[in-house]
Order: sequence, then C-alpha cells, then structure tokens
Amino acid sequence: MSRNGGLPARRAVVRWAWRLFRREWRQQIAVLTLLTVAVTAAVVGVSAGYHLTPPSTARFGDASQRFTLYADDDRSPDPQIAQAREWFGTIDVIGHRYLPAPTSADTVELRAQDPHGPYSGPMLRLLTGRYPTAAGEAALTDEIAADLRVRVGDVLTLDGRTWTVVGLVENPGDLRAEFILVAPAQPEPSAAITVLTAADPARFAEYRAQHGQPVYELRPTHEWVEAAAGVFSVFAVSMLLICLIATAGFAVIAHRRLRQLGLLAAVGATPRHLRLVLLAHGAAVGAAASAVGTVAGVLMWFAVTPRFETAAGHRIDRLDLPWWQIVAVVLLTLLTATAAAWWPARTAARVPITRALSSRPPRPKRARRSAVAAVVLLVLGVGSLRLAQRNNAAGDNELEIADLALVVAGTLAIGFALLFVAPLAVRVLAAVGARLPVAARLALRDLARHQARSSAALAAISVALAIPTGIVLAANVVEQTTAESNLSDRQLLIWIDVPGLRVPDRTPDQLTAIEAQVRQYTATLANPTVIPLAVAIDPIEIPRADADGGRTGRLPVDVGPQTDPGSGARQAPLVATPEILRYYGVDPASIGGTTDVLTTQPGSDLLLRAESGETARSFPQATTQRLPTPQFESLPKTLLTPAALYRNNWQPVRTGWLVETPQPLTAEQLTGARELALDAGLVVEDRDKSAGLLALRAIATTAGAVLALAILAMTVGLIRAEAAADLRTLTATGATGRIRRRLTSATAGGLALLGGILGIGAAYTVIVAGSSRDQFNELARVPLVELLVIAVGVPLVAAALGWLFAGREPRSLVRARLE
Repeated sequence: MSRNGGLPARRAVVRWAWRLFRREWRQQIAVLTLLTVAVTAAVVGVSAGYHLTPPSTARFGDASQRFTLYADDDRSPDPQIAQAREWFGTIDVIGHRYLPAPTSADTVELRAQDPHGPYSGPMLRLLTGRYPTAAGEAALTDEIAADLRVRVGDVLTLDGRTWTVVGLVENPGDLRAEFILVAPAQPEPSAAITVLTAADPARFAEYRAQHGQPVYELRPTHEWVEAAAGVFSVFAVSMLLICLIATAGFAVIAHRRLRQLGLLAAVGATPRHLRLVLLAHGAAVGAAASAVGTVAGVLMWFAVTPRFETAAGHRIDRLDLPWWQIVAVVLLTLLTATAAAWWPARTAARVPITRALSSRPPRPKRARRSAVAAVVLLVLGVGSLRLAQRNNAAGDNELEIADLALVVAGTLAIGFALLFVAPLAVRVLAAVGARLPVAARLALRDLARHQARSSAALAAISVALAIPTGIVLAANVVEQTTAESNLSDRQLLIWIDVPGLRVPDRTPDQLTAIEAQVRQYTATLANPTVIPLAVAIDPIEIPRADADGGRTGRLPVDVGPQTDPGSGARQAPLVATPEILRYYGVDPASIGGTTDVLTTQPGSDLLLRAESGETARSFPQATTQRLPTPQFESLPKTLLTPAALYRNNWQPVRTGWLVETPQPLTAEQLTGARELALDAGLVVEDRDKSAGLLALRAIATTAGAVLALAILAMTVGLIRAEAAADLRTLTATGATGRIRRRLTSATAGGLALLGGILGIGAAYTVIVAGSSRDQFNELARVPLVELLVIAVGVPLVAAALGWLFAGREPRSLVRARLE
C-alpha cells in the first residue's frame, strides 16, 4: 500500500466530500443556482444557435444544386430548360416575376412553382385552402394577404392582373419569404427561372462548362455549425464570469471547513488529500447543476420553440437538438466548477495545521506578484487585439478564423488580468477607507483580511460590468456611423409614382382627388409640414409600356455621370420648387440663371437625359450648384432648377409629398399612412425599423447593473455570513442593527465601486486595443450617462440595498454553528 494511503485514502476522502455536500447543499444554494441557470441558458442558447441559420431546404428543397436562367428580350429560356432536362433527367423549374407593390416601394414576387415537384416540395406548406392549379388562381403568404386585405375566395388585382385567391401558403424554411404562388403554366413568361437538380457534382460541373456557366449555388453542408459554435463560444467566455463567482463561493466554503481540514491533516492527510476534498465538492456541485440545468433547458426549449420560430424565420422540430454541444456544455460546467474549487483548495491545503485548527484565514499574500501577472496578461491581451486589428485592416476588413482566435484570446487575457489586479485593488480600497467611520473601516478592512474570496468576488463584479460597458461603447460608435437613416422618425415620403418609374397620364381631377386623400390624412397629424414633390417629363415623349407591359407612361428626366450614360447610377431628380428650396434653406435668388442641377456633389460631369421615342436624348453637360447634404438617405440629393425646365420645354408633374411632423410619428399614424396608400394606390416610405441602438444601450446598462447587483447579493451574503463571529463580538460590545447595516452597506458599495472602475477600464482597454486609428475619433464621444450609471449608480444602489436588507439579526449571532 502507498505510504499516503493510495486509492483507498482518496476514495475515503471523496466519500467524505460527498457526504458534506449532501449535508450542506443548502448553504451552497447560490453557487448551485448560478451554475444551474448557466447550464439552462446554455442549453437553450446552443439549441437556438443550432436553429438560427435557415435550413438549406428553404432554397434547395431536396435538391443539391440550383442555377438561375434569365429571360432576354430576344430569346426565351425554354431551350436552356430543355437542355437541362435532357442533361440531368429530373429537374424542378420555378419561375419568378416581380410586380410593383401598391403600398410600398418594394416589389412582390410572383412565383410559378409546382407544389408537388420532385425537389421543391419542402419549399412550400399549405396553411389553408388549396394550391393553385389553373391560370387565374393564386395562393398568398399571410403577410401579403394582410397588406392587400384579401382572404381566401377574394379576387386579387395587382398591376393590371387579376387572380382568385384559393389558399394561403408559406415557405417553412423561410417564413420571411413573401410571394404570390401561381400554377407552373402561365401565359406570361417569367423574368427569371430557377432550376433545381440533384446531379453528381462532376456531372453538374461538366454541364456548367458546356453551357455557359449559369449563375449557380451548391447546397451548403452543416450550415448550422458556425452559428451554434458562436453561441457555444459566448457560453465558454461567460463561464469565466461564472468561474469567478463560484471561486468566491468555494473560498467561503474552504474557510468554513478550515478547522475540519486541519483535523484531517492532523491525522495524516497530505495536501493532495486536502485539495481533493474541495475538488470533489466542486465536481459534485457541477454534476448536480448540470443534471438539473440540462433537464430545465430542454423543457424551456420546448416551451420557447413556437416563439423562436418567428424570430428565426423558419419552422423548427423541437426534438432536433445539438446533443453533442449539450454534452459539451455539461462537460464544460463540470470543468468550470472543478476549476473554481481548485484555487481555494490550493490555498486551504497550504494553511498550517495549527492555524487551520484555530479557523483563522490564511495570511494575505503580497500583491506584487499578482500585479506582475496582471501586467503580463494585460500586455498579452492588448498585443493580441492590436495584431488582430492590423491583420483585419490588411485583409480588407475580412475577419479570418485566426484573427477571431486572437480577439477571443486577447479579451480573455484582459478578463483574467482583472482576477490578478483585484487583490491590489482590495488593499488600496482598505487603505483609502482608513479615515472612514468605524463600521465602514471594519468592512473594508475585512475585505482585505479575506483577500482570496474578496478578490474573486471583485473580479466577477468587474467582468459583469465590463460586458455592458463594452456593449454601450460599441453601440455608441455604431450609432454615430448610422445616424443617417433613410428618414427621420418624424418624416414620411408619400409617392404617387416612385421616381424612376414611368409616369402615367392623369387628368387634373384625378390628381386633385389623390391630393384630397393625402390632405385628409395629414389633417389627422399635429401641425405637419407638407411639401409637394414633382419630377420633370418631356411632353414630346409618347407614353409607352414597360418591357413587361405592366406600366404605361413617360419616363421622367434623369441625370447621371457623363462618362457612363447607361450606368445604374442615374436617377430621376425632383424639381426645385419654392417649398423644397425653403426646406433645404436655399434662397431661390442665389441660384444662377444658367444652373441646371442642384446637387450635393457639384462640379461632377452630370448629363441630363430624356427619353423620346425609342431612344433617349442627351443634353449638353449640366451646370451644377451645391445643394446642402440632407441628413437622411431617402431625401432628395439632386434637384432640377426651374430654369432647366424652361430651357428644355419640360413640364413638372406631381409625384408625391414629403410630410414632417414636430413629434415622432406614432404606430397609429403609420398604420393610417399605410391604409391611405392601400386605398389610394400610393406608396409610403417611413423610417427603417433597424435603428434600435439607444434601446440596446439602455438594455445593456440595465442588464449589466442587475447582473452586478445579483452577483453582489450572492458574494456579499457569503462574505458577511462568514463574519458571524465578528458580529457576535460587536453585538456583545453594544453594536446595534444600524452598525450591521453599515457593515453590509460598506461591503456592497465598496465592491461595486471598485468593480465599476475596473470594469469600465477593462472595457475601454478591449475597445481601444481592437480599434483602428480612424475609430479613435468616434471613441472620443463618451456615453456619459451610461458610464455614470455603472460607476456611480450601481454602487449607490448596492449600498442602499445592503443597508435595507441587513438590519435583521441572524440566528448565528445568538447561537454559534456547530461544525
């Protein structure tokens, strides 16, 4: 047998640790709850990440490849479809055509598809009614049916075409796809044809080589891996925070068992046996939390799946879970709990037997070594982030896997640096508190005396506040770069004809009726500014139909670069009416008589063009004058002067209105605008809904503050509970409940203050180290309100809550716990 007892001794130590865990699990409920919640969140998170990426069936169905054929004016794609059918044998053909939407600047897809095709079956799901089987029948997605206010059995009229609605459908792999489904055989040709096939890869490559390399896609494999791995990486980083909190909890447990460990050492246990006691305890905590958290996470996933389907945009099988990642979560939790117990176990095993038997805490180590380690980790972290940023800049801002690893490693290094700088910060706080009142001085001195658990708690609080600080800083930078949205939340663009489309001939009575409907809507707004908008047309042009025969009218005069008259950069400018010039702050008298165009980029080689007959007439190079740059993207950036219209005999035609209100538009007012567009056949554009950065900053700040306060509640509760002997002494000498309140309040406020300072410093270090020189100017704008909430508000709330909940006298004051 081994001189140290060998396997029987280790087995006996593990059994004793297990018995202690079963007897004292209520005293570790904070760590158990924390790990259980983390596992539950991780199971739900990796399941969500697994299903976050839309399945490939949304675009491929059961096919392995897809390619697109486009119809030209001079030839039909039918011969190419026949070639593909002859080459591959079995194919599935889906036709696409795009029609203008009556209430939006977007278009509506008209999809000709066989619901029972050989490959495209998984791309369709019938909600109600039936699939269209003949010409003149259509099935709609739910959002299009709601926008156009039609139901099954109604008649749908769109762009001069009429269908009977026979059903509602969806693409189960892409719930955001909105389309009108029609039968495959249609009298009008499709603008684009998607061909699905499941050929051998070599056969498919040979087809592309022999038939002109059509635009193609190959079915992705394991497309969910990146999203699920990203969620798992976030969980792995968050386990650092949990490890720090658990370390503080295990440090309290180690101090509580210090006398028992001393007795065990006195009867011959080695330091390895003493470490094994706490390591086995940590593993038991991790196993219990993993079991309960996994079951709770799976059940919670079953509950949230219907709501998550809407967010993910596709249907989800509840039992389709990433089991291998769930197993990895369980193993990582066991590793985290064991690792959290390792440092307190190592510290407790080194306490001399006599000191352990007297239940005195180990002497605090010198902070010099931890400070050196913090500096080394800080240098490594900053170096990794700077290297990743340099590689990113050299690679045209494409983040590679190696750069991503550098970013994660640098962030973790700075996070671990907080653990090593915490002992020095605790000592500094105790030194600063030497001149405070007695209760606060005792509380801060007690933090320094129990340096191990205080440092772990402080590091956890710092990381908890660093995360929202980083989010706030990043959102503040992004907010500055995306401030120019399409429109203000106080603006609407109401179009009769979207600029660039053909303008039909309308009688004055028709225009008067449309304007009356618009004025009736704007009358419901509070003090709106309504600016008429107009485009210029050439009256000698003959009204013509579009290439697809869907819209008849005259094309408005457009303007674009002279070097490339046929480029897509051309646009139809609005006419510089007195109302719009007043809105831009331009004095009409300041416009030169020879100026043709007011533009935000004067001096460019702009060319005016008007369509006449079959061709477009170009005019001499336009003379330009500066127009103030609007703040929002959809506001006009180019205007035609009245002098240009007069010289070229063009006529202004009403095309819409710009509506602006003193206050942001409400949801009811936006709904009224959409109803106006639907009733009058107009197009309404409002502010994009993507701007939610202010809300993100508020949510991040609030969530970080709540998380930090929760961590403080757990750690301060553990720390003050272990100071029962000191409290008994204070009570015996006449200390009242107010003194106990001050002790807890000073402990919570001091840890929160230090955590806020260290967290903000760590967040700024990560952000600055990972930013380029061009981004430094954006970082100069400090989100002062959020930082004050983190650095000042959280400590004040923590101190107030500590004062509020610490007045009741605990039982341990009158009756000591027996070990």
